[in-house]
This record gives sequence, structure tokens and C-alpha cells, in this order.
Amino acid sequence: EDAALPAHTAVFGAPLPETERPEGEEGYLVRVTPEGVCLTGGSARGLLYAFYTFMQCVFYTCLREGEERFYCECGCVRDHPAIGRRAIHLCLFPKYLPLVKKALRLSAYLKMNCVIFEFWGTYPFKALPELHWADHSIDPEDTRRLIAEARALGMQVIPMYNHWGHAPMSRGRVGKHVVLDQNPRHALLYEPDGWTWCLSNPDTHRLLRSVREELMELCGEGEYFHLGCDEAYSYASCRRCTGKDRVEMLARYLNGLAAELDEQGRRAFIWGDQFLETEAWKGTGYIATSRPDQRTHEALPLLDRRIVIADWQYSLTEPKAPTMEHFMQHGFDTVICPWDGHGNNEAMGEAADRAHAFGFMATTWNHLPESLRLMPTVAGSCWNGADFSAEKRGQCSWTELATMLRKVMPQLPEYHNAGWIGREVLEFDESVRRHF
Repeated sequence: EDAALPAHTAVFGAPLPETERPEGEEGYLVRVTPEGVCLTGGSARGLLYAFYTFMQCVFYTCLREGEERFYCECGCVRDHPAIGRRAIHLCLFPKYLPLVKKALRLSAYLKMNCVIFEFWGTYPFKALPELHWADHSIDPEDTRRLIAEARALGMQVIPMYNHWGHAPMSRGRVGKHVVLDQNPRHALLYEPDGWTWCLSNPDTHRLLRSVREELMELCGEGEYFHLGCDEAYSYASCRRCTGKDRVEMLARYLNGLAAELDEQGRRAFIWGDQFLETEAWKGTGYIATSRPDQRTHEALPLLDRRIVIADWQYSLTEPKAPTMEHFMQHGFDTVICPWDGHGNNEAMGEAADRAHAFGFMATTWNHLPESLRLMPTVAGSCWNGADFSAEKRGQCSWTELATMLRKVMPQLPEYHNAGWIGREVLEFDESVRRHF
């Protein structure tokens, strides 16, 4: 309440208050003196980040009940992020919910500021009962509590639902289809193989609109909606679609979604692979899925520039991303998306910083246990960007990460809930598990 102090300041004890303002809204200052602690943020979120950093510096000397004593070394930390939008993408499966909560708390503690929630046939949408598995779903109240916690931790919640490829809401290699396995009469919503939504069917558009509305109500206010749109391998393969201009139909569809979301105060996210020509990027190691028979990459110049492109590149370990720069040169805000390797995350964080990309999105998919162990690398890469030096990389050991996890998830006495892997002996060997 002291008018002489920056707006977002917390003082514990009686230190000389810090009057310097942090750099940017997410910048912060932590100053510890023998007299007390002063935390200052460029915004409420910056102040929260100051508190997270302070908590990482607190240790204990006595834990007897009623006699607890803690200490923190004196010093000053001035910090701010290299990349503005730092997101983690989490897939919601019932079995993974406890682990999702750990990932959420840990990523917030490490100053990720967005979380993308994607349901894989696991949320009971009112729009169509068959959009979820009745025996493999998540209680809506559990979902609301998870979303409320994400917001309380200072994260923006971004809803996601696939609007093109991945229409079965199940992994392709397991052969399931959440809707058609339960009710084949809905087959015309999709292309003949069920993998891709049929963009010529107005019932498809009406259904997806209802799904978006439910998800936006569920997740609350926000700036974005992730529409998916990757790996649309069977696009325009039905009788209704084959006679149409595939490029023009796709551009009209996505621009319509972008305009509708804009009216609702949101920007559309889409994956970028279908807008990269397979032949042009062949042999480079970059992911591109626009085949000669589809030519979906030709829709890129026609797309609304309000669309944000999420460029997923999972094999790169050098700090360069020409595909990201390709989208940026076409006028699109672009986020780079690594996956499950230390080198991949480190390189993409540096590339995003050097190119002044719109953001960084870590993906986890069905590898959440492995991805949880990468969180210090993920967060360090997109917070520090090009300054994530070799000395900083990899310095968080698994035991240090476990200690950090116990700070954000104290007291987990059940064996299967402790740590980040439910069992010490896996049900399959590594080669089999990687495929499932």
C-alpha cells in the first residue's frame, strides 16, 4: 500500500524496499537481506514468479512441529523471460490425471504461463454423447478443479479440439474411433476412413461449433483456441469433397473459424505441418505433410493472418528452425513446438528467441512421465532462450527434480502416485512401450 513502491510488491520483515521496477510485466526482483525479504513483480504474475523463485531458495533447519525454522541466503535476483508465451500442451486421459496435476504445478512453478488442455475422447460433451468413451472419461468437476488450479497458479488455459485430422480422438496406431466405434451412423461427419473431418458436411461444422462453445465455457476467458489441424492424411477423399477445390475449401474453412473466434475475443492456433510441402522439405529432417495429391501448403498465402501457427519440429537439435521462419515470413505469428528430448527443447528455445518468435509450446502427448522429467530443460529453454548456456543446461538432476516435485506436491503416500512413473517395473519392455 506504500505509494512509493512499485505496484506489485510484497515485503516480509523490514528490509529496505526495492524501488527498481522489473523489466516487463513478467519480470521480477527478489531481494533477501538479514532484515527480511522484498519481492517485486512487473505485474501480479511477475510477483508470483518472484515468489516461486524465492521458494526455490528456501531451506529448513528444523521440522519439529511447532519449532519449524527455515532460511534463505542473502542476495538479489533480477530476472525476466526471453520468450513471452511459454506453453505446455497436456493430453487429458483418466489414468494420467494425477500426473497432469503434477505437470501443471511443476510447469507453473518453473514459470510457464500457458497450458493447453486436449481431451482424447475423455470429456462428456453435451453436443454429442459419442464424443467420449462412457467407460474411459473424466468427471467434469475434476476438469473444472484442474482448470481453476491452473488459473490460480498464474497460467492461461487454452482449450484444444482437433478440427481436421485426428478426428477419431484416439491414437491412429491403436485403431479406435471414439464416435464410430459406438455409433456408425455418424460416419458422414468424417472422410471414409474416419481419420479426417468432412469439411463439406454442414453437420460437421455445427457439431464442432458446439464443441468449441462448450470448451470455451469450461476453460473460461482466454486469448486463444487451438484447432489442431495436423496430419489430415485423408482430407477431401469422400464423394462430396473430391469434386471441390481442396485448397480453396480449406482456406475458406480455416478463415471462417478464425473470424468466428475473433468475434469471441480469441485467436486460432493451428499446427503447421499441413502447410509445408513434403517435396520442398524432403531430406531435411523437418516435418512437412502436404503431399502432391493434397497441395494443402498452397492454402498458406490465403489464410487469415490472425491465425497463429504452431510449428512442431521434433527431431531438431541445432538452434535453427527454417520452417518457423518460413511461416513468419508469410506474416504469421508462430510458436515453435519441441517434444521429448533435452537437445530438441534446448535448440528450439534458442531458435525461438533468436527469431523473435511468438512463443514456445512444449508437447507431451502419450509420454507424460518422460516429459515430466524434461520440465527443467523445457522451462529453462523458453525462459532463457539464447542465453540458456551450456553451464545452465542439464544441471537439474533427477533427484533435484524429485525434490522440486515434492515442494509443489507435498505428501503423496500412495506408491503409484509418488514420483513421475507409477511403477518401477514397466509392463512392457522399452521397444514395445514406445509403440503404445
